[in-house]
Amino acid sequence: MDDRLFFPLLALLVMAMIALALVWPQGQGAPSPAPFGHPVTPPAAQGAPVGKPPSLPQEP
Repeated sequence: MDDRLFFPLLALLVMAMIALALVWPQGQGAPSPAPFGHPVTPPAAQGAPVGKPPSLPQEP
């Protein structure tokens, strides 16, 4: 492939990847900026509270 075609296409691809990285939502790390993100809420605790033993069924 000719260098006159390859390097401009490579520069265009690099700019497109950088633009995509600016708007792509992040994972569990840093939240996205205001127009793209949503408020981060901690996950709800599941199961019995810590420190309280589970109740066992009574046998007759």
